Amino acid sequence: MTQERITAAAIAIGVAFLIWLIGKIIKGRVNDKWKELVGQLMPVLVFAVLVFGALTVIDPDQASALFDSLPGAVVSITVAVFVVVIAQALGKIAGLLVETAMRRVSPALASRGRLIVSSMILGVGVVIALQQVGISTDIILILVASLAFGFALTMALSVGLGSVPIARHVAAGRHVHNRYRPGDRIRVGDIDGTIAEIGLSTTRIEVTEGRSVDIPNGEFIAGVVDVRTAG
Repeated sequence: MTQERITAAAIAIGVAFLIWLIGKIIKGRVNDKWKELVGQLMPVLVFAVLVFGALTVIDPDQASALFDSLPGAVVSITVAVFVVVIAQALGKIAGLLVETAMRRVSPALASRGRLIVSSMILGVGVVIALQQVGISTDIILILVASLAFGFALTMALSVGLGSVPIARHVAAGRHVHNRYRPGDRIRVGDIDGTIAEIGLSTTRIEVTEGRSVDIPNGEFIAGVVDVRTAG
């Protein structure tokens, strides 16, 4: 790696940090509507600068050609920015839908599912945006594929290991549905209250007016359940 490439990479990192810092200052001085817009644009600009810096190190000829064509590529850059912003918005919406659908099964898995879906949609938008401004995405796709494989493997292991107790609670849910019903007053361990709702993996117990506790369904099998009254 030549001294010029190291310098270009350092400059790109410095510019990205400066953009991030300016974005934080601007977000602290504008109203909520503009704050959200700035919050969406700043990561895009920072990422674009970092990609350009990485391109300078990996393929300086393409980076030089891209820099020379910048004055005439304002429209393409604008379209690319909007593509990323739209992809980010769609990713948030899709992620929230996935999280809502999975929340009854497992809140932990729901948040992970939201993160995966939103990140995938944003990643597709970034690749489309880079192609829009004429950047070859072959190297980026290889890097993203490698990272995605490692991330998917890690998630599969964590989800697989984390699903063992979840599967136990889901299986126990059938027993709870058959044995109890909303309105029953029960005591499970130290929890004493009235069954408000029987879910797929947890049962909601109303302990006082306005306060409830979610108990994993597996606790109904593992521990002693004292049924006080039946509704």
